[in-house]
Amino acid sequence: MFIAKDINQFKSLFVNKLKTMLSNDELGAFILVLANSRQNEFLKADLHEDLTRTFVALKTNFSAGRIEAAPDDVDVFKQLLALELDELPVWKYRTAGNWELACNSLRRLRPKRASAQIFSSIKQDFDETKFHFNKAFLQPEIIWEGYYKDVNVKVFYNKFPFADYHLLVVVSPQANSPQLLTREVHDYAFKLVAENATVLPGFGLGYNSLAAGASVNHFHFQGFIRQQDFPIEKSHWSHNGGKTHYPLAASCFTSAESAWLYLEQLSARDIAFNCLYREHGCYVVPRKYQNSAELPGWLAGAGWTDVAGVITVSDEETFNSLDGHSITDALALLSVKAC
Repeated sequence: MFIAKDINQFKSLFVNKLKTMLSNDELGAFILVLANSRQNEFLKADLHEDLTRTFVALKTNFSAGRIEAAPDDVDVFKQLLALELDELPVWKYRTAGNWELACNSLRRLRPKRASAQIFSSIKQDFDETKFHFNKAFLQPEIIWEGYYKDVNVKVFYNKFPFADYHLLVVVSPQANSPQLLTREVHDYAFKLVAENATVLPGFGLGYNSLAAGASVNHFHFQGFIRQQDFPIEKSHWSHNGGKTHYPLAASCFTSAESAWLYLEQLSARDIAFNCLYREHGCYVVPRKYQNSAELPGWLAGAGWTDVAGVITVSDEETFNSLDGHSITDALALLSVKAC
């Protein structure tokens, strides 16, 4: 079994584990639970009482100097002190032409980490001294850990989620592998999604190479539960047999082998890329290195969800004003020639 036996057990586990993470002296855990609670009205309502009670205690302990926390968490919590929790809305969505816009107000508080770096390659050695998923302090953020198909997997909550039931799926964490896709782990991801998309309807995986939105150089995928299609999955696009050209050189593969032949070429040429693994196959999108193109601010740090057509913004004005043509033009700025 991977995580849960069905979607109801998964959602129950998701919310109950969040509740157990809260304490009166942990800023990081509070920030994670708060950010995850704004995914939808169900999570917001179920976590409201626990979050409110914890926030009151944390404010008291923080002002009294009784809390030790990482600088990033302190910075985020100071911003939260000026807000009323009830005023923080759940995510909102709307369509804009061929695209989907999501307004996620807490996303603006996320530390930039490696997503702000300038890269010269998608290949870097793993660095034990930098952030990675074997750090002891991350243990409470694990929603599930076990073996699936004889492979050790740790599944974490995403501290600043931007996809429905957003997870970090770390494959063979003990190997300390860098964020570089290999044939073995690509095949594993293909099977993992194909075998679990009926157990957990809408389950899929996203992948950012280094220089394509990855913020941690420790091998991982990003899991989610989303039953509706991403814009990149729509039938009218040429990569799906339609007549409309996608603004990026997207490809869709229905077999792991054919996808890998293409991915191998991209890696050999040091081309950054994003992947989307779905029940019916894998989408691969080569793109320019992050921070190498002059993008509008709302697309800075673009990763797999953005190139798949779901654009996450953190302010109402941008959410309400962006139109489909502007999004198409901005995505095209990331385009590179396919192999």
